[in-house]
Amino acid sequence: MSKKINLLVGSTGFLGNEILKELGIKNISTIALARRPIPNLPDSAKELIIDFNHLKSVDFSNIDHVYLSLGYPLYFHNVMGFMSPSLKKKFFQVDFTYQLEIAKKTKELGAKSISLISAIGADSNSWNYYLKTKGMLEEEIIKLEFSSTNIFRPGHLMGNKKRLDIVLADLISLIFDLVLRGPLEKFRSISVKKLSKSIVSSSIDYKTGICVYEFKDFKNF
Repeated sequence: MSKKINLLVGSTGFLGNEILKELGIKNISTIALARRPIPNLPDSAKELIIDFNHLKSVDFSNIDHVYLSLGYPLYFHNVMGFMSPSLKKKFFQVDFTYQLEIAKKTKELGAKSISLISAIGADSNSWNYYLKTKGMLEEEIIKLEFSSTNIFRPGHLMGNKKRLDIVLADLISLIFDLVLRGPLEKFRSISVKKLSKSIVSSSIDYKTGICVYEFKDFKNF
């Protein structure tokens, strides 16, 4: 890699692939990190297929901005906090360990900014293991002291038509969204397309320090 570029972690995921599309629309040079081949790769992106268990062998030099959108596949009830001990272990390894290791390595090699896709309600003290892990990762990423740290906390992501449980969750969310107003507005669902546009646009608009984005920041995209 000869110039400063973006690194997208989790390029084949539901949200990650939408972020990749948005980066392509804006013709932003990107290394798309994934476990498997990426369909419809934008012209501005280069695919890098890796084994996440061997991150030490991956060259992360010349990365300027990092997008962390990696996630272990979960069902709706898992996100609500119900996970078996074995699932907790797998989830933690992907969502926390892998992402933190990549963040540390890119920071050591000169990356200046980072965008972390977290979740509304993320809290390291939460009883909900999903939200607890998200909160723990937020805290560790902040400790790395990137020049610019963007944390995105969406609610339920709308638009995944490939999974029945998510389609049902979309319908339930539409009902609850009607009453989530005022201080509860931040818990509203958001379309994956709106969120991806917000993530890329906000990340391009470089701001030093720590910036946290929630529903009020996503809804107008």
